[in-house]
Amino acid sequence: MLRCYDIVDGRVQIRPEGQMGMIQVYSSPTAEEKQYLVDKCRIDEHTLNSSLDEDEISRIEFEPNHVAVIMKRPRDFQIERNVSFRVSSIGAFLFEDRIIIVQADRMPLFEHGRMPLRGNTVQGVLLRLLHHSTAHFLQHLRIIRNMSDDIETKIEGAVTNKSLVNMFALSKSLTYYESATSANEVLLLRLRASSARIGFNTEEQEFLDDIEVENKQCDNLANIYTGILTSMSEARASVVSNNLAVIMKYLAVINIVFLPLTVLTGLGGMSEFTMMTEGIWWPHAYSAPAVAMVLIGYIAYLLVGRTGASPKGTRSKK
Repeated sequence: MLRCYDIVDGRVQIRPEGQMGMIQVYSSPTAEEKQYLVDKCRIDEHTLNSSLDEDEISRIEFEPNHVAVIMKRPRDFQIERNVSFRVSSIGAFLFEDRIIIVQADRMPLFEHGRMPLRGNTVQGVLLRLLHHSTAHFLQHLRIIRNMSDDIETKIEGAVTNKSLVNMFALSKSLTYYESATSANEVLLLRLRASSARIGFNTEEQEFLDDIEVENKQCDNLANIYTGILTSMSEARASVVSNNLAVIMKYLAVINIVFLPLTVLTGLGGMSEFTMMTEGIWWPHAYSAPAVAMVLIGYIAYLLVGRTGASPKGTRSKK
């Protein structure tokens, strides 16, 4: 799918369908569109495919008629589906009078078509893409931090593996983000080294400095969150195991208390009990065993508590 934009008064505005513009965005390009980009625009086929490959690393290549830039960015995330965060690649091909952007899926690059730019050049559009990607990473890292805190709270009373699985998914996502921000950092360094060759003006070079700072912040946050999740994984898994052990302990106490009562009721069935209490008024005959079983159960609970196996015994030891 092709969408075209122009820069008007420092803002990106969408062009009517069918009209070409200074910014051309191909989302999930068809075979015909790929052929057009290779044959007519003389974009290297391998580089074009790299812009659609999520495993491709960030890099910059200088071709005879354009500059090819492959960068990493986060994918859109739907919190109601899962807790997995993934990254994708995007290709930006800078020509003298236009920039062609190729992406594997349709993601908004210029919100409402009016995103402000620093400069009205194709180089400024490239920097805007890098800034948008970096800001997107920062936003997702804040979400990951909040989700990690929420999972930690749930694990305190959890006895299932769901919270642990979500935590491991976040740790895996941070690994992807750490790799992507590191790759973008190398790309930014190469852009700075080749700024004169690419054609960045003074204002755009300052914008590039700001992007480097924000991307470095992303990389540091990803490293910190990865270290925290990794170091706490075993501890949180132990919390879940301990919660399950406490529940099993409570069930064991219940079984111990009711075990003698079950034996008594099994030995003295209804027929035997009626025979043994023959001639005794039935309210007395049934009330006395009921009271006796309550006393036996209470005594069993006290004995278990003295050994420390009951909740009461556990608290008394603390």
